[in-house]
Amino acid sequence: MTSACCCGAVSVTIAAKPDFIHDCNCSLCRKSGGAWGYFPSASVRTRGVTRSFARADRTTPGVEVHSCVVCSATTHWTLTARFKALNPTADQVGVNMRLFDPDELAGVEVRFPDGKAWSGTGPYGYRRPALTIGPASRW
Repeated sequence: MTSACCCGAVSVTIAAKPDFIHDCNCSLCRKSGGAWGYFPSASVRTRGVTRSFARADRTTPGVEVHSCVVCSATTHWTLTARFKALNPTADQVGVNMRLFDPDELAGVEVRFPDGKAWSGTGPYGYRRPALTIGPASRW
């Protein structure tokens, strides 16, 4: 599956639909407009030039969010070098599934983590029940 940012300068190709999508309400996800599908790095291919951003309000930010340098659409995130150094077996890329048409994602569950209320340790709660993308899901 391949999709692109608003202007088409950056494309993201994934091998298959994600197992689920996280539509988080933390400040990073909310402000970047991301709804994330998670993949091993080998199954994600990006084309085009992106600009990355890592949170300055975290001592060790876990991810760098990538956006198109032309239209600024958020495309994906990668693990930071510091995070990978602390977690050498970590291998994950988050793809902004909002780039894809919901019809392509039919059958995928969307979960709604309450990242805004999460302390950063332990499991997080969910702010509402999950839904499955389909004609009546309104995702």
